[in-house]
Amino acid sequence: MDSSWDLPTDALVEILVRLPPNARRRLRLVCQHWRELIDRRTVTDMRRRTKIIAVAEGGFTSVIDLLTPGSSLLWPINTETSLQYSMMSIIGSCNGLVCLCDDTAPGGAITVANPSTGEALRLPPLPMSGAAAHLYNNNNSNRKWHQTYSFAYHHGTGRYKVVHVPCHFDRFWQPKIVHMFTLGEASWRDVYTGTDARCSLGSLSLVEVDATVYWLTEDAGKIMAFDLKHERVTRTEPVAVPSMSSTCRLMKVHGRLAVAVYDDDSAMVWVLEDESWSRHYILETHVQRQREMWMMMMQQEKWSMRRDLAGPHLVHGGYLLTLTCESSRRPLVLYRHKISEETRSQDDVVLVRHKDRGEVVSHLMASIYKTFPYIESKESLSVYNAVLTHN
Repeated sequence: MDSSWDLPTDALVEILVRLPPNARRRLRLVCQHWRELIDRRTVTDMRRRTKIIAVAEGGFTSVIDLLTPGSSLLWPINTETSLQYSMMSIIGSCNGLVCLCDDTAPGGAITVANPSTGEALRLPPLPMSGAAAHLYNNNNSNRKWHQTYSFAYHHGTGRYKVVHVPCHFDRFWQPKIVHMFTLGEASWRDVYTGTDARCSLGSLSLVEVDATVYWLTEDAGKIMAFDLKHERVTRTEPVAVPSMSSTCRLMKVHGRLAVAVYDDDSAMVWVLEDESWSRHYILETHVQRQREMWMMMMQQEKWSMRRDLAGPHLVHGGYLLTLTCESSRRPLVLYRHKISEETRSQDDVVLVRHKDRGEVVSHLMASIYKTFPYIESKESLSVYNAVLTHN
């Protein structure tokens, strides 16, 4: 490398850590010095993520280290900004950036933040007519706008995108339009879908997988796909088993789309591979346990424990993540289940039975409804903020 491009090592590291992890991986190809520096001083392998974000209703959020069972880290935002975001819902996390939605604003107000640096970027409001805004302000129903948004990162372009899919009850937007905002641009764009693309409202009805946003429709077993590269909407293959949107949840398993289909006693997880569905996991959800109660003179009492799949981030490394609420007076518990040959059946399906408690990762004080992978990053949002400021 020409000496005119040489930089002090510490200064170069400060520049590199502000780039997305995927960009740093590409920069390893510049020269041997950069490769060694990036490997030693920054995190470039996305598989080395050890933390997840556990999101609960009401703004409660924990960052959990899966390699240290029993840990529950404080949300790494300073006190002032943590209070500001406390009532927002997290809709996604990419490369250390977190996208939040404020349901109190018409259409949902979107903010992208970097918890490690404290920076935040407020996006312009989603375009809405004055009549629609007036209708919203006079409607006392609780709109869960965060369930209609997704946050994604396109590896080819290095762009972050926020996608809004109108839900089935919306009268504010056309049913054949999907809205998209790209960080670095000044406004939202409408993408014509050519078909009714409204989504089913639910906490796990939208998920982003490999630069494609998927969502459930109201029709049984139908999943729409929005390709961020070509900006077009298509349908996936029908879900492998008969189901309704109310019994399905979208998941992400090792970079592939997955669907969890629930019945009374179990949840089956199907993964989309080469345009066909294959069953990967079965969780027995209803568990009968015995509890010794001191207040009842040490008599044994039967009680029920409901178990659920964590999602959309369901599998972390070699672990399947599950949740339980052991009683109304105890916190919700996050478990990890080691995926091994012993847990696989003859048809290569991982079965988590009633007796398989798993290993406790963390005790939480609220009911978790979403999990996302998380890695700390120093990536700056100032360049995107400058674009919005000058428009």
